Amino acid sequence: MPRVSAAGRRSATQGRLLSSFPLVINRVEMARRVQGTAMDFRIGCTLEGTMKKMVVVGFCAAWVAFCQQPKFELADVHSSKTSHSAAQNFGGVLRAGKYVNRDVTMLGLIEAAYKVKEDAIAGGPGWVASDLFDIVAKVPEGTKMAEANQMLQSLLADRFKLVVKRETRPVPRYVLAVAKGGSKLKPASGSGQGCKPVQQPGGGRGSDLASLPNIIVECQNMTAAEIADNLHQMAGGYFDHDLTDDTKLSGSFDFKLEWTAPVALVAKGAGGISVFDAVEKQLGLKVELKDVPMPALVIESLNRKPTANEPRVEKELALEPPKFEAASIKPATPDNQMTGLLYQGGSMMRAGGTLRNLISMSLQVSPNFGKDIVVGLPKFADETHWEINAKVPTTGEGAPNVVNGRPLPPPLSIGLEMLNNLLIDSFGLKTHREQREITVYVLTAGKGKPKITAAKDSDRTSCRPAPNATPPMPGLRMTGCTNTSMAELAENLQRMAPAYIDHPVVDETGIEGGWNFFIGWTPRPMLQQVDNSNQPLGAATDPTGISLFEALERELGLKLVKQTRMYPVIVVDHIAEKPVE
Repeated sequence: MPRVSAAGRRSATQGRLLSSFPLVINRVEMARRVQGTAMDFRIGCTLEGTMKKMVVVGFCAAWVAFCQQPKFELADVHSSKTSHSAAQNFGGVLRAGKYVNRDVTMLGLIEAAYKVKEDAIAGGPGWVASDLFDIVAKVPEGTKMAEANQMLQSLLADRFKLVVKRETRPVPRYVLAVAKGGSKLKPASGSGQGCKPVQQPGGGRGSDLASLPNIIVECQNMTAAEIADNLHQMAGGYFDHDLTDDTKLSGSFDFKLEWTAPVALVAKGAGGISVFDAVEKQLGLKVELKDVPMPALVIESLNRKPTANEPRVEKELALEPPKFEAASIKPATPDNQMTGLLYQGGSMMRAGGTLRNLISMSLQVSPNFGKDIVVGLPKFADETHWEINAKVPTTGEGAPNVVNGRPLPPPLSIGLEMLNNLLIDSFGLKTHREQREITVYVLTAGKGKPKITAAKDSDRTSCRPAPNATPPMPGLRMTGCTNTSMAELAENLQRMAPAYIDHPVVDETGIEGGWNFFIGWTPRPMLQQVDNSNQPLGAATDPTGISLFEALERELGLKLVKQTRMYPVIVVDHIAEKPVE
């Protein structure tokens, strides 16, 4: 999701040079030319004869030294094999003489290299927000992250031919200001600081979103700027851009705030409250989306495919397969069954599910498609529910990442790989892949013209919740997609509406290119269920709702039909009923 940049700092050396010589130059272009043969720049000075030559030569030498950026000693750069549903990135890390950045978009790489938020990066093709890359690079001993980021700048220029420039541009920002009726914040009365959630009884009833309790937090000793920062973190589902403070309020405040999570807002109806309404009604503040002039980075040119790795990369930069340091595997009790993979903080992860669930997860297969895609399993693989408590390693890719003193889990793809290796070691899992005919949903074009808008090449490819979009009818969960192909929509449907999609989706629309559109549907638990086996899952609706299938047809002019097709599957060749002791 897009974010913001701050202008780069110039070194003391450059500052001295600029104070002595009124220089007119594009720094990126200068760096490029310094590394070649041309030295085309203009210096505003009136020195004559030998003295002039000495000053210019001295200036050139100093400028060359300044422009030379550190580089990785060796780098493995390639497209990530991780599916978008399992992609999770916390930024680059330095470990054992290597810089590693997994499952990262080009926007994420540029943000890391230049310390610029994504939505303050302009220009470039749409794929900069969707294509995923892996970077593994060798660094000198003692390298700090700031130095590694400079090395990443050099890598992007060398391997992707990235050229950027800095300028001030209007950047979308949510702005926190005082509402018309005035602030309702109370001056801080104690010494405590920060926000704490208020525990509430119950946690919702299964898939009944309307039963989910509202989020309530109590905050103490918070400045207006801290309120904006914490609000953005606590209610991130509502904010697709950063939130900045423009209240002009001084001092610190205590307050209590209650709002409904975006996922439950539609289901709760009049009983729900968005974070925007909550802030205005309860705090006397308002949040508005505005364009704010800010320092930005502009992509001028960029290649989609990186240059080839050096032949020695595979040997010198190979990483050990990530594995749990230790793990306990036992049948789960009926009252303690969970399905999924959960990082519990510190060094512990927890996983749960039947063997089919666990195998599907570990191979990045949606649990909804486990019976379609993971085949050849014996009956017991769907009977016993297992509980796994595992300790992550202290070194290597499986180790937690510490950011600002707070431990973060390893990327999800690495966690799943550790789970897969555990299944191999403990249950003797063996698999192979092949094509088989299975049940799928086929996405096709309707009879009329599709109700979608052609995207510009520069529109960022994405599909994400759009809680602020105007729905075509009340009570719909809205999603906005930009520069999205029909094949990408087919893949995204599996993530956007898992309650409706119980088989893989295949694109057969024949529609090429990227498209912009909004689509809204009623969460499946809210629909009246009709016992009709001839209809696709969730096709029947009550008079006040619309299913995903109906939304595709009415709002986009597309159809989703259940059929059979040849599709890649995972065949299980061997799996033990119980783990080895």
